[in-house]
Amino acid sequence: MNVLHFLFVEPWPWWLGGIAIGLLVPLMYYFLNTALGVSTGYGNLVKLFLPHSKLKWLNTATYTKIFNWRFYFIAGMILGGFLSARFSGGALLTAEMGLFTQQVQWPFAGYAAWFLLGGVLLGFGSRVAGGCTSGHSIHGIANLHPSSILSTIFFLLFGTIGVAFIRMLLMGGVS
Repeated sequence: MNVLHFLFVEPWPWWLGGIAIGLLVPLMYYFLNTALGVSTGYGNLVKLFLPHSKLKWLNTATYTKIFNWRFYFIAGMILGGFLSARFSGGALLTAEMGLFTQQVQWPFAGYAAWFLLGGVLLGFGSRVAGGCTSGHSIHGIANLHPSSILSTIFFLLFGTIGVAFIRMLLMGGVS
């Protein structure tokens, strides 16, 4: 197995992913003096597409420079997903989402609308919670922030309830 195949195609073992993320948090502090988080990077993308937005949070100092490390972090996640799919022989564009798309037979536009709505709700939740799951669950818990511990409990609780609800509503049951 070559290195590119291991890095970009095969799923990493859970322990290796944990080590990589665990090392990334202190490296982010050491080199950039900032916490690891994703939601602010998505804010950069929104600011790129809506530069004259009247949204109060989008006009804060955080978003004065759009092309910062967070933008490149998000771009790298998107590019990494694309490269992984291409190296593994996957389709250029797909709506395949495992069990969900196996059980729920919708046209592509239906999946696109569903995933867009999910992304909007995820972004809204990040704004309400004051950060995303990676920021709270990886960085915040590591620093023993009570708000991050509480947020992570609610992420897990309502994520589980949400999945159970979707399975009952759209997929015929929870089992």
